[in-house]
Amino acid sequence: MLAEAGTNKIVEALSELNVQTIVHIPKVGPFDFSISNAVIYMWASAVIVFLFFFIVARRLKKEPDGLQIVAEILLNFATGHLTGQLTEKGKKYYYLILTIFSYILVTNLVGLIPKPDALLPYTPTANINVTFGMAIVIFFITQYQGFHRHGVRGYLKSWLTPPGVPKLMRAPLNAIFFVVHFMGEFFKPLSLSVRLFGNTIAGHVIILVMLGLLLQYASAIVIIPAGLFVVIMLAFEVFVAFIQAYIFSLLSVVYIETAINSSH
Repeated sequence: MLAEAGTNKIVEALSELNVQTIVHIPKVGPFDFSISNAVIYMWASAVIVFLFFFIVARRLKKEPDGLQIVAEILLNFATGHLTGQLTEKGKKYYYLILTIFSYILVTNLVGLIPKPDALLPYTPTANINVTFGMAIVIFFITQYQGFHRHGVRGYLKSWLTPPGVPKLMRAPLNAIFFVVHFMGEFFKPLSLSVRLFGNTIAGHVIILVMLGLLLQYASAIVIIPAGLFVVIMLAFEVFVAFIQAYIFSLLSVVYIETAINSSH
């Protein structure tokens, strides 16, 4: 019975990973426009990012305060380290990458903040639909840049064998190269989304399971080591939140830059 009760507590803790509908809206075909806790926390994260940069922009000073210093660090990080390899042609995507990085980071951090059940806690980046939605935006931008910069023929030509391949081998290798590149382009958003989703949900599951044990077994033998483990994991997840935002943004830059400079 005790084991069963313990399992129930763990299940209760893991319920934080469930999407819960707040405002039901009838489906339009296969599309569900209902407002869930995932949507609310996505909106909240977006508002935080917007207000942060909006407030900083309205209060710019020659001697920056704390908020302006953080904003300038983020801006320099995005335009320097993250998007440094983008040429002038891709300069307009600096702020898109900064927004993506900031949004993912804030969303991850908001998800780590302990919240009462009444607030229906949820971490949107622990939902594959959310991460894939962001990744598909990068996919469309990448393909747009490739076709816009080089034309259909020029961009598709970059998917074939490079110059210097003997004519006898060119035809069969072109077919192989084209299929491999075609599949690679469509797997890019999948890899982006699964990487962010997998790393986010893995850390949350571990933390929630340990919290479930703490709620069930109120003894020093369990509380002390489990509590220390949760604290360590929370600190580690803050680091992971930054790393995952960084990796997603950096790979987005790589994909866009590759399409812009796609030529033999």
